[in-house]
Amino acid sequence: MAKQGDRPSATQQSLERLVRAGIRINAERELNRVLQEVADSARDVIGARSAALGVLNETGTGLGVFVPSGLTRDEHERIGSLPQGKGILGLLISDPRPLRLADLSKHPQSYGFPPNHPPMRSFLGVPITGRHGPIGNLYLTEKERDAEFTEEDETIAVMLAAQAAGAVENARLNEETQRLLGEVRTMQQSRDRFYATINHELRNALTAVYGWADLLIRRGTDLPRAAQEVYESAERTLTLLNDLLDLSRLDSSRLQPIVREADARQIVHEAIQAVLPAASERGIRLESTASADGGLNCRTDPGRVRQILINLLTNAVRHSPDGEAVTVELKPGEARLRIDVVDRGEGLTAEQQAVIFDAFVRGAGENERGTGLGLTLSRQLARLLGGDLRVQSGPGSGARFIVELARFLAA
Repeated sequence: MAKQGDRPSATQQSLERLVRAGIRINAERELNRVLQEVADSARDVIGARSAALGVLNETGTGLGVFVPSGLTRDEHERIGSLPQGKGILGLLISDPRPLRLADLSKHPQSYGFPPNHPPMRSFLGVPITGRHGPIGNLYLTEKERDAEFTEEDETIAVMLAAQAAGAVENARLNEETQRLLGEVRTMQQSRDRFYATINHELRNALTAVYGWADLLIRRGTDLPRAAQEVYESAERTLTLLNDLLDLSRLDSSRLQPIVREADARQIVHEAIQAVLPAASERGIRLESTASADGGLNCRTDPGRVRQILINLLTNAVRHSPDGEAVTVELKPGEARLRIDVVDRGEGLTAEQQAVIFDAFVRGAGENERGTGLGLTLSRQLARLLGGDLRVQSGPGSGARFIVELARFLAA
């Protein structure tokens, strides 16, 4: 055991350099920088005049990338093209095992050096093997202060190659992740442009239809049912376009809440009034536990809360039997607001509940809930407002949609 004050042995020094090299290698994320760091570290740790890291090509039959270390720029330029994996380098590719040579020029598979290549005698090569097979090889030449590389050098090189394998795979994974993220961003931008264009063009076309239908209905007293259907269809389509645009903005984090002081009871009342005509037409009662007497202060985006409630109330009215009641229950807490919308409709199975908040997903039946966007949008808006939206239901027992929001949202 070394005493305090004793100088560390050469082996200890090599191991310490190996540890420091591993830290440097794994600190890099860009693939090219990882490869260069491995080559530089190997040369430093083992004590070689030059080193290189060769990465296999796609077929694994040659070198696709060759990263040298220890040669000057002038030497690079004089040598010309980099090795492709022939001779001794090719031997390591076909037979990926550590290889130590006192004089590589005497090996029967030595391919020789190109013109202007510096002389090299001693050689050490070890394979770099990842989780799915060989990645490449680590090469060292011209052992400093010794005639050839030792068995200890080989052991250290193997350990360094193992560290290099993990670092190279991580760097490749990082680059692939960045590439995929770039593709996703491009797709999102294309989708947003598509949504914006379709929204603009369809809105222009529908505005005139909706406006004339609205004018006819307001002025007429004995209009054909077709006029009412045109009006309702145009209104639903405009609502769908607005939902689609909001979803696009939410996905790209461009939709931000407009936070202000508000009255929760007033928000509930306004949402009920907006749905009241459709409910009255079928004799459905809209009941509320939110008393109109006395306000209930909160700080949120009242327009978005109202949008959520109108979506839920419209859905509840659509799926409630004629003459039944839909109830809105306001349950305030110190930090949270809970608003339940309860109907007495056909209810939902567990399978339906699993997909009901997914965009563009409907159940198999003709009377399944949702437009494919309304519930998805409502849940995302609730989360934007510091809360969430969930459902409690069962077949034949109606449905309870529960909205929970932050009562005092930070501006």
